[in-house]
Amino acid sequence: MQLTEILIVVGVAFVVAIAVRVFRARRAARNRGPAHIHEALMKRAELHTERSPFLKKVVSEFKANGHVSNRQAEAVAKALKRFEGK
Repeated sequence: MQLTEILIVVGVAFVVAIAVRVFRARRAARNRGPAHIHEALMKRAELHTERSPFLKKVVSEFKANGHVSNRQAEAVAKALKRFEGK
């Protein structure tokens, strides 16, 4: 094989490798599903878990089930307002 043929084969292999990675990443994102409505709130609450046992409990529940009730989310929002307001 000549140098040009080797470079072409290496280039094609590189493109295929990138395409496979992109395909796998898109498939994984699709399987994960849409972000939960309370996910952003829980990420904010996660920053304050060391200050509040309630937030720690709710964040751990959210990580376990991927869901919190609307009433819990309202309570978390109130707690965050208190912590972030200080």
